Amino acid sequence: MPSFLRDVLVRNVVISDDAITELHSTFLERVAAHNHAVQDEEHKLTPVYVVRFDGRGYRTFSPEEAWRFYKGAGSVERVVLGAISPIGIRTNQTLGGQIDIVLDASPNATSHIMIGGESKDWVESTFSAFEMALNRRKNLTTAVVRTQWTALALQLLGVLVGVLLALWLATLTAPAIGGLEYPRAVAFAFWLLIYSNLWTYLQQRAIAGIGALFPNVRFNRSGDHWTQALLRKGIEAAGIAISLWALGWLTKWASTVISPFLTGTA
Repeated sequence: MPSFLRDVLVRNVVISDDAITELHSTFLERVAAHNHAVQDEEHKLTPVYVVRFDGRGYRTFSPEEAWRFYKGAGSVERVVLGAISPIGIRTNQTLGGQIDIVLDASPNATSHIMIGGESKDWVESTFSAFEMALNRRKNLTTAVVRTQWTALALQLLGVLVGVLLALWLATLTAPAIGGLEYPRAVAFAFWLLIYSNLWTYLQQRAIAGIGALFPNVRFNRSGDHWTQALLRKGIEAAGIAISLWALGWLTKWASTVISPFLTGTA
């Protein structure tokens, strides 16, 4: 009998307590549906829970124990809802059903839904149930920030800032090297070379910071202190305000730096 598999990466979701409850309810329903359809005990699925928090992880077969770990954690890093069967263990998941829901809040981690089994209808319906449940938890801010366009925008902004900063510093330092021919051009090339070597490191740190602030999966627990939610909202609002202010300031600064070249007074 052939086996069927559906999987997808999970991106840009915020997992609240209600989301965990909904996912767990769906999880138990799909395990029960599978076990009701098979007669052989070797093919029946057993739920397994993994909760990683505060630098350590626990695996349990008890949902109540997993929930206690989740609620009592200082910082939840990963939640896994899994279902395995004896025949699946023996055959390395070649036979039998499989449910593997991994939600990892680490910045560079990969979260996914993976459903496998010998019944195409069960695989499709189970996969769709989990996919729809997580799609309802999509976060627009994270979806906008975590794109390849963000890296491009950051690169263009870095180049613009670098050129303007080099022009400004060249204007300040050119009198100190007035004995050279074209002192401002020499100073500009020097400062631009310094910035270009620094920018590679600065860009990496900026992208890492964005990934940490806006992970693909974020756990939003009701037990979290209210200051954490306020801080996240404050960072989002401050980011928008700073971006608008920086755009206006850069425009004004660029006009003052470039205007001497346009008027011939440089």
